[in-house]
Amino acid sequence: MQFPAVIGAGISILAGLLGLIWPQQVSKVIGLELPGRLGVSEFRATYGGLFIGAGVAVLAIGSADAALVLGAAWLGAFTGRFVSLVIDRNASKENLAGCAIELAVGGLLVLGR
Repeated sequence: MQFPAVIGAGISILAGLLGLIWPQQVSKVIGLELPGRLGVSEFRATYGGLFIGAGVAVLAIGSADAALVLGAAWLGAFTGRFVSLVIDRNASKENLAGCAIELAVGGLLVLGR
């Protein structure tokens, strides 16, 4: 596994830490509303724990295959968001920023494997 993949895994962990620790603030930045305590729990689990766990696993395993799997997940998120840009005509700044971030992190992980 090469250095760009390590950076991609690190960004995954950092994003997860932000989502875990500051769910209300991060949800506002990305344009989501959290409906009550369950919404906060779901946000902490998905945007927090899942991102942390996946990034840590890539670093712990340290293989190109592990980086490829996480990179594919980020690129899958990019694909879904890009489809939303086209079909839903959702070119909001949050959606465009999400596309850029997901493509960049996915690219780091896939190309750095």
